[in-house]
Amino acid sequence: MPSFEKTFAFNSSPFEQYVAENEPDILSYAVVPPYYDVAKRRAATPSTHILFGARGSGKSATRLSTERELWKRHSDGEHVPLVVSMVNFSRLLDGGRLEDVTSDGLIKELAFCVIETLLLWISDQDEGYDFIEILQPDELTLLLALSKAFYLQVPETGRQISQDVAMRLLHQNWRSQTRIWINKKWSEILHLIANISSGLAQKHADTKDLTGEISSLLTSKGNITSGVTVLSKLVELSRVFGFHGISVFVDKVDEHPKTQASPESSSKLIFPILSHIQLMEVEGLGWQFFLWDRIRTCLTHGPLAIRLDKIAHSEVSWTEDFLRAMLDARVKFFSAGRIEKLSELSDGNYHADTKIGEAIDLSVFSPRELIRLFDTVSREYDSKHSSKSEMRFLSIEDFDAGMDKYVSDVIWSIYDKRILSQMIRLDREIFVNSEVQKAFKISPPGATNRIVKWEAAGAVALTGKRDAEGGGGGKPSNEYSVIDPRIIRLAKRNLYDKKI
Repeated sequence: MPSFEKTFAFNSSPFEQYVAENEPDILSYAVVPPYYDVAKRRAATPSTHILFGARGSGKSATRLSTERELWKRHSDGEHVPLVVSMVNFSRLLDGGRLEDVTSDGLIKELAFCVIETLLLWISDQDEGYDFIEILQPDELTLLLALSKAFYLQVPETGRQISQDVAMRLLHQNWRSQTRIWINKKWSEILHLIANISSGLAQKHADTKDLTGEISSLLTSKGNITSGVTVLSKLVELSRVFGFHGISVFVDKVDEHPKTQASPESSSKLIFPILSHIQLMEVEGLGWQFFLWDRIRTCLTHGPLAIRLDKIAHSEVSWTEDFLRAMLDARVKFFSAGRIEKLSELSDGNYHADTKIGEAIDLSVFSPRELIRLFDTVSREYDSKHSSKSEMRFLSIEDFDAGMDKYVSDVIWSIYDKRILSQMIRLDREIFVNSEVQKAFKISPPGATNRIVKWEAAGAVALTGKRDAEGGGGGKPSNEYSVIDPRIIRLAKRNLYDKKI
């Protein structure tokens, strides 16, 4: 029998990619959630905004969609801000400690990204190097000063690695490109940028104003004189090239090896900027933060707390209807309109709608996890039916097999094995402290510590109160619930090694 893709006449799999950066056509089938308009409006202004969301909830998809729309509007002749992505923090973290990250370091990284984006944009213009010849002397001085202070001081090898990453991202955003961009001739682009940089340096080697301009940005020891001044100069430079400001997109804060382990680590990386409100109030510059929702607690309580009430923010929230629409949009796009809904792949629409609802619940309402789940359904379908000759729709068994396989594949990468073992041994979806004591034969404090660890891992949550046993009018007990349906399915359907 043909594969899942060929059986249903898909151009390629609707569920193959889980990462928004790998989906160049995402605007063609993206379903716009309510918060998208807020993020888009704030980016276009530009003004500062924080979007909180769970991992896999669509934060990066929102960022990329907004970036691409702004670049499209720019190519259509509209006056928009320069789009600058800050998604790689290796220069800040690879060689140092997370605790040593400062606002100066983050501003230097932003300045590097701004200069890099502008140079790449210049290289995309048909005029190339000649494009900068029309600038006034003070404008060229500003470009060179910022380039020498924040871009050219990075070793050439580091610049080339960064440019390669940036070019691949911008290649997806820029729909109208010159010959070398269309043909992805990276070496030519790098050579052109090198010529621009060295040409500027040579042309202005004797410019008297250059030293003064650089000294207004950096002290003799290389420290930033004023973060607000540097950000204002970057905005000024963006306007030299026809943009009306800068919109900075900060994403993937929790994806570096030094930050991915905990919300606290991720919060430490961006705290130096978020704690200085004046850095987010520079006219013409807007920060767009796309942050893990578990960071929010760190930013509102404890040593990393900030004035969140002074920063516009919203949260990703997906409803079942939106997620169903997302799945249907993918199926329709990848079938070139031949299939309108995911349920049409089933031999019975009623049970398909029910199973799709179960899948949405199992994915904890995460677009990424939902796509991953249906990718597993399609792969299990191929594995089970590849030797059969007849055409076959998805059955209830196919849905269940895919969901079981998805849970057994991903759950161990989400939770520590010890926590999952304890959840299975407890064998309760709703419980109180005394039931944990009984299940593990431990003291009340021991049970409390165990529950705290389960909460911290995101496996359980406090969901209510339970009256004291015996009807004696004692103090009610805190009642907890397992909130991840994947853990419940793991236990109920015995999707684990009995030895755990």
